[in-house]
Amino acid sequence: MKNIETRKLYIDNLRTFLITLVMLLHIAVTYGPIGFWYYYERTGLLSTYLLGFFVSFNQAFLLGLFLMISAYFIIPSYDRKGADLFIRDRFRRLGIPLLFYIIIIGPFLIYIQKLFIEKEKVNFLYFYYNFIIKNIIIEAGPLWFLQALLIFSLFYILLVELIKKAQKKKGTFEKKGLDFPQNYKIILFIISIAIVTFLVRIRFPIETSIINLQLCFLPQYVSLFILGIFAYRNNWFKKITYKKAIFWLSVLIFTTLLWPILLFFSGTFKEANITLIAGGFRWQAFLYALWEAIIAISSSISIIYFFKKRLNRQNNLFGSLYKSAYTVFIIHPLIIVPLSYSIKGLEIHPLIKFSIVAAVSIPLSFIIGNIIRKMPFLKRIL
Repeated sequence: MKNIETRKLYIDNLRTFLITLVMLLHIAVTYGPIGFWYYYERTGLLSTYLLGFFVSFNQAFLLGLFLMISAYFIIPSYDRKGADLFIRDRFRRLGIPLLFYIIIIGPFLIYIQKLFIEKEKVNFLYFYYNFIIKNIIIEAGPLWFLQALLIFSLFYILLVELIKKAQKKKGTFEKKGLDFPQNYKIILFIISIAIVTFLVRIRFPIETSIINLQLCFLPQYVSLFILGIFAYRNNWFKKITYKKAIFWLSVLIFTTLLWPILLFFSGTFKEANITLIAGGFRWQAFLYALWEAIIAISSSISIIYFFKKRLNRQNNLFGSLYKSAYTVFIIHPLIIVPLSYSIKGLEIHPLIKFSIVAAVSIPLSFIIGNIIRKMPFLKRIL
């Protein structure tokens, strides 16, 4: 198992890339037609289509792939630390930032929204008590991801401990050494995700959130988290071949090009909203769920292979970016929201505003993140 447990630089680089995409996704939500965020400027036909596609495409794979990679490292961490230490570490690394965001950052961003965007003049302490505390507002923002990862991790540990107890056997699961799945098995897996997603969205359509979790994406998130565990046990990341990657890259490109066709024939363009594909017992909703599932799996295979072959190295810059990436994930709303609002008055195209905010906020977030993570107390958490 040593070759698996050795630090994989390409996965570190991939994590940095995905967090950068998360930032771009939230900026796109600001100027695009769909998604949840703290501040919106939704104007312009061209930006509606381009940023709408960008949001849809990234939603289809981004957080699922992130969960898969996170799950990939759960087994070696659990094996090394044991259940008790692993759980304490999970609460320290995930729980403390999540609580800090819920208690401080989330309410502060809502306050900014009330004060500057909605023009409500109110004292912060008065706002915090009467709006946040009395209404029991639990605002996790993008850190719902940490909430989900914490829940999934605890369920994994519970399952492992129950199995070990049932078998009366100490230690960890043995490596099975299964081959990378054949294409027909991957296709069946995709169809299964699509069917379950479609069924879930009959009750919980896209843009439905419960306790900070978007249940409409839960089937994909759970499936890819489990897939990450199997990938580690069987060393699947290493077993992705060039032929396999090219096949799924072709599938990814073809499926991506179907996005405008799907939206046109589903009536989404005509209705100018996502109701038809967002959920309910509709053929449009099933096709969209299938489109998302294909994008999620094909992009995961393609991206992992590309980073493994082309970006399995780091210089000082990329090493610093990776070390700061987790902090950036936590703090980036504090940079994106004020910056977006500060250029509200500029009479320029939304796509140009998107570019300005991206060009300034991404490097600024990494610079600030690098400073924060080096603070003595925060080193142990970030």
